[in-house]
Amino acid sequence: MTKYFGGLAAVSNVDFHVDQGEIVGLIGPNGAGKTTLFNLISAALVPKPGVIRFKGEKITGLKPYKICRMGV
Repeated sequence: MTKYFGGLAAVSNVDFHVDQGEIVGLIGPNGAGKTTLFNLISAALVPKPGVIRFKGEKITGLKPYKICRMGV
């Protein structure tokens, strides 16, 4: 997935998978896109282009409360 702010790609071509029960850390310097990535996953922002899936189901475009109820 990718997210642009104006002409700047804050998150570019991110693709990853997290298994159930797995704990993953995301580190990087200020401005690296960590918060933007979490905002995309939680639906505070919409990726363009890109799709977010949870348990095989597309969650892109769902309301944040629905994503939370799914267990994200």
